[in-house]
Amino acid sequence: MTNIIKFHLVQDFPKTLVLPPLPSKKLIPDWFKKIPPNNKNDLTVKKCVPFIDAMGAGYTILSHMDIYIYQTTDKQVRIWTPDKELEELSKRWPPIETHPGRQFPGSPMTGYTVLKFMSPWIVETPPEYSTLFLPPINRLEIPLVPLVGLVDTDSYYNNVNIPFIHTALEPDEKKHMIPAGTPICQVIPFKRDEWKAEYTWTEQEQIDKQQEERKKITKERLDWYKNHAHQKKIFK
Repeated sequence: MTNIIKFHLVQDFPKTLVLPPLPSKKLIPDWFKKIPPNNKNDLTVKKCVPFIDAMGAGYTILSHMDIYIYQTTDKQVRIWTPDKELEELSKRWPPIETHPGRQFPGSPMTGYTVLKFMSPWIVETPPEYSTLFLPPINRLEIPLVPLVGLVDTDSYYNNVNIPFIHTALEPDEKKHMIPAGTPICQVIPFKRDEWKAEYTWTEQEQIDKQQEERKKITKERLDWYKNHAHQKKIFK
């Protein structure tokens, strides 16, 4: 059975402005594509299936418009617009807000300016499915670091706005552009199953199983995981 995740656009943007969330596998960056599978007789992340699976999991919400922000010397965040059209769009649909620092007392976020991407999308999942909102995985080149949230999107029918930190934002009035199409956050739906942890300590049966598996992996090191362990994940 194919599950359906729905993205409802709830702001009346001009059609030219709509950039819908995309399957993350369609947004694999150029830097990854250029990495060779081997480097000086060693494998690279190009051959690491879990690394690739993580980058392609779920869907990615994109910035739907060019956003220019800067921070004043007294740490106030401002939106700057280069033309009248973008100014009107930003006034009608503010793309960015701020989180007051008092919301993070004593946390690692203290001292950072926490912004909030005002998403125009409602995410809807089938009954018993929630959605994990997290930073675009392995995309350290993007200077936006969303704070992770888990939302029960089968019962919460509302926009999920994305708190984030802009790693280059300083109180120096330097303008920073977030181009339209910038990955803002990765969303991964999952079913809410009940789990219970069990633990084993140095049981011979488990040790023997692991050693036997390692022999097989060593013998077919190049693609063992891909050929014998990997399960295809489908996001359309």
